[in-house]
Amino acid sequence: MFKPTLFCMALFCMPLMGAGASAASSADYPTRPIRLIVNFSPAGPLDIGARAIAMAAGELLGQTIVVENRPGASGNIGAKAVARAEPDGYTLLMTLDTLMTVNPHVFKDVADEVTRYLEPLSIAGSFGLALTVRADLGVATLEDFVRYAKTNAVTYSSAGYGSPGNLAFEKLNLALGMDVAHAPFRGSAGAVNALLGNQIQAGFLAASAVQPHVRAGTMRALAISSREPDPDLPGVPAMANLGMEPLKDFEAAFAFMIMAPKGLPPHIAQKWDETLAAVYARPEFQKSIASLGMRAPFAGRVDAKRWVETRAGSWGEVIAKAGIKAE
Repeated sequence: MFKPTLFCMALFCMPLMGAGASAASSADYPTRPIRLIVNFSPAGPLDIGARAIAMAAGELLGQTIVVENRPGASGNIGAKAVARAEPDGYTLLMTLDTLMTVNPHVFKDVADEVTRYLEPLSIAGSFGLALTVRADLGVATLEDFVRYAKTNAVTYSSAGYGSPGNLAFEKLNLALGMDVAHAPFRGSAGAVNALLGNQIQAGFLAASAVQPHVRAGTMRALAISSREPDPDLPGVPAMANLGMEPLKDFEAAFAFMIMAPKGLPPHIAQKWDETLAAVYARPEFQKSIASLGMRAPFAGRVDAKRWVETRAGSWGEVIAKAGIKAE
C-alpha cells in the first residue's frame, strides 16, 4: 500500500527543499499513491483481503492504494522489498503472520535480511484450520483418527514446509505422540486436491476451502485448530474443547498482518491505526472478509506486536522439535 520528484527551474530553488519542506510533506501524509505489497500470489485469500482493505482505506485516506503481488520464497521476496523501502508510509506489506513468527526459525538469513527491518501495523483478521480427512477413511472423531493413525500409514498434505497446515499438524503430532508423514504441496489448492484425489489421508486445511466438500460428503472435518469453532463448519468442535487432556491448551491460529518498514514516523503509524480501525468497523468489510474465512481479532499496532512476540516463541519450539526445514 515513491518520494515526489520536485523540479526546479533554477539552482536557487535548491535551499527550499530542505528539512522544513520534508516535514510539511510528512505531516500532510498521504500526498500520493501508496503501494500495498502482497507477498503471495494473486486471487488467494491474502490478495483478496488486501484489495478489500486497499479500497476501503484508500477512500478514508483520500489516496489510491495500489496492490502489488510479489510472491516467492514463502513470502520472503515481497517482504524484502518492503524491508528495503523508505519508512515513509508509502510502501506497506500484507502478509501472513508466519513471516515473522515462523520464517526466522526456518530460513537461515531471513531475520538479518527481512524481519528485523519490519514492524507490525495491524492484525487484519485471524483464522484457524480444519483437521479434515477423507470420507472413506472410516473415522468420525479425532479419537477415531488417532486410533487409525496408530495402526495405519497416514500422510497429511499442506501448502508447503512452514505453512500453517504443516505447523498445525506437527503440533498435533507432538501433542498426541503420532507419527504421521508430511506431503508438502505448492499452495493450498494442491493440498486440498491431494485429499480429494485420495493421494493422502488428512490435512489441516482452510475451513472455507473444505466446506463444500464436507457438505458434499467427500470430506469429513473433525476439529478446528483455533480456540473457537468456525462458522463455516457448524457443529465441528474446537480442538481444545474435545476433552482430551493433551489438547486442553491446543491452539493453532494464524493472522493476516499489515506491516511497514521499521522506523515509520509515529504520526503516520497513528494515522494507520485510526484508518484501519475505521475500516475494520465497517459491517460491509467484515462481511467480505468473513467470506475468506477471516475472523476477529482486527487489531492495531500494540496487539499486532504482542501477537508476533507470543507466537514466535511457541512456533520456534514446534519447529525445533519437529525438525521442520526450508524446502
